Amino acid sequence: MIPHCPTAVYARGRRSGQGPSVAVTCVRALGRWDECLLWVRGWGVWGSGEDWPAYYGLRGARGERRSLDKAPGHLFAGDEKEAFVRFLAQVMENAWDADVLVVPKIKRIHVSHDEWLELRSTTPTDFAPVAV
Repeated sequence: MIPHCPTAVYARGRRSGQGPSVAVTCVRALGRWDECLLWVRGWGVWGSGEDWPAYYGLRGARGERRSLDKAPGHLFAGDEKEAFVRFLAQVMENAWDADVLVVPKIKRIHVSHDEWLELRSTTPTDFAPVAV
């Protein structure tokens, strides 16, 4: 059971520019982690707002050449938080659905294509992203 589920809206139907700062807040709320999986679960809902070249540029810089439908997950080590922030911000800017899972903590972030996200945790967590 995950009793703590604070939610934040990061955009309202347009690119808010809040993605990077909200992504940093998410990283802080997750605390220390050994591994983090960013799993993109849905895209194409708001196709006109997706920046595929930017996203594939991030993937290519990490050596990933496969398409998102073939490899929807990105694994980050605990010392790759800056890269994780860039990827998470791009997912939010593209208005995609994604989940973030961390090891060893029992915390999870759900990102919705409807421009909100939710931190799910078994314990209270300091999570207060800038709302728009």
